[in-house]
Amino acid sequence: MQRVIPGNIIVRQRGTRFHPGNYVGIGRDHTLYALKEGCVKFEHHKLSGRKWVHVEPKDGHMLHPVYSSTTASESKTAT
Repeated sequence: MQRVIPGNIIVRQRGTRFHPGNYVGIGRDHTLYALKEGCVKFEHHKLSGRKWVHVEPKDGHMLHPVYSSTTASESKTAT
């Protein structure tokens, strides 16, 4: 596991080969960067085949509901 601080670039890519997960932001050029301090975790979804990049927050930090994958998908469909 790689430690990151907010603003660190995790992946530079052309297109969305990796998708942003919890505490990961995406730039205009599809660069993924850390939003919180913690460890990087890569995940491969079996059904959809998508690759996700997450930042697991440092000890003592809780996952904010805005960044949880289920809450984010619901808010996008509501607007």
